[in-house]
Amino acid sequence: MLSEYSFKPDEINVSNLNKLSVSQSEMEELRICELAELAFSAADFSRNLSEEGMNLYEILSLISDSVSFDRNDLHSDAYSGNVSSLLLHLKGLATIDKAAFSRLYIERMKAFDMKVREDDILLPSVAPETFVYVKNSFADEAYDVFSQEFRDPRVEYASSFKEALSRVKSGEVTHALLPLEERGSRIRTVVQLIFTEDFKINSVTPVFGFDGTADMKYALVSSEFAPESYTEDDDRYLEIRLEKSSSLSLAELLLSAESFGAEVYRVATTAFDTDEGKKEYFSVVFRSEGADFSPLLVFLILFVPEHTLVGVYKNLE
Repeated sequence: MLSEYSFKPDEINVSNLNKLSVSQSEMEELRICELAELAFSAADFSRNLSEEGMNLYEILSLISDSVSFDRNDLHSDAYSGNVSSLLLHLKGLATIDKAAFSRLYIERMKAFDMKVREDDILLPSVAPETFVYVKNSFADEAYDVFSQEFRDPRVEYASSFKEALSRVKSGEVTHALLPLEERGSRIRTVVQLIFTEDFKINSVTPVFGFDGTADMKYALVSSEFAPESYTEDDDRYLEIRLEKSSSLSLAELLLSAESFGAEVYRVATTAFDTDEGKKEYFSVVFRSEGADFSPLLVFLILFVPEHTLVGVYKNLE
């Protein structure tokens, strides 16, 4: 009885779609070849500027001013009823082109013996191993974990989170320990403090308390990036803040990140107090097991000018 109501696609339509997929595959390969030529030129340009003393972040910023794959060019006899669908397709195609260009650029740079690494983009600095935090049992537990990653850690105490970050900003100390999450939710006041002065998250650890029932995470925060060493087994995270009005939609960003092997770990909407009033952002955290985030970082610098890099860190257990 149910078979009478089963839908069966027309075999001719299915066959035609399969043939079109093959044709599109051929066209996509031609696009990749053109993108590879552009990536080669960009890598050659990068090599020349590097020899003149420019760092990779500066070079990528220059390239981003000239590279764009956003196109709205339709064939002249497109049926009007299909225009919106065609434009959506072209938008998705542009996103794929951007991701492909980023990967090809890194490959071409390797061909010039110029490896693209996280440190080349984040520009970490060697800083004193000094820490400050508001003393309590949870912060003490977090410090015990964080300090194991350093050779000669020295600690001071502050009366408030704001004071701790103020001392980091002034350069008195390098790192501040702050409670970042409680029961899976970000702590609003702390996140606002990090946003206000554009502090960076360099490490995160869970905190359980003396009886093991606490459900908190503490963050190691600095004025600059200080990525930790990692192994293939480490859970690593890249966190960004994206303006909701970004030229690249959230969906396009997530699609591109997936192509780089970066798993979407957390997406949230948040609003911050700014000089212009409240402003809304997407907070996005990507996860990867022991992998380098360089391809995603290159993509962000080249094609997402509205992003802010908040942190690159691993989860210390």
